[in-house]
Amino acid sequence: MSEISTKTVAQTETLNAFATLRFSGDRLEPDRVTGILGIQPTTAYRKGDVYRQSRGHEVRGRTGVWYLSTRRCVDSNQLADHLRHLTAVVSPEGRADHILALRDLMARDGLEADVSCFWYGGAGAHSPEIPAFARDVFARLGAAIELDFDTD
Repeated sequence: MSEISTKTVAQTETLNAFATLRFSGDRLEPDRVTGILGIQPTTAYRKGDVYRQSRGHEVRGRTGVWYLSTRRCVDSNQLADHLRHLTAVVSPEGRADHILALRDLMARDGLEADVSCFWYGGAGAHSPEIPAFARDVFARLGAAIELDFDTD
């Protein structure tokens, strides 16, 4: 019976979670975003630049993109931990100067920002809530939050 109980508990757990912060736009200059945030992106390119996709194919960017994924830098299956990392990048120690500089850059260069939240759980697992701290920081930035939640 304990074997069945253990299996049931394991199936209802979070299996994977990560989040991605992305800035995009035709006039995006990746170094400007990097300069404000002080962190190297997972991937960044200007409109028209040739870049390598994850499968190794080279493609030309239809728009500029700067994004930071927590997939390999946050060792946790809890989505809140991934969002905590991104909010610390955008608003270190709760300061607003990064957010103000990013909003100015977004307005000046016609950029958009979004945060994609990925969560995958076992059969019967309940999807997580987006914590208030994350909703607040990303709303102040003007970033849309996109959800991609799924279970077995």
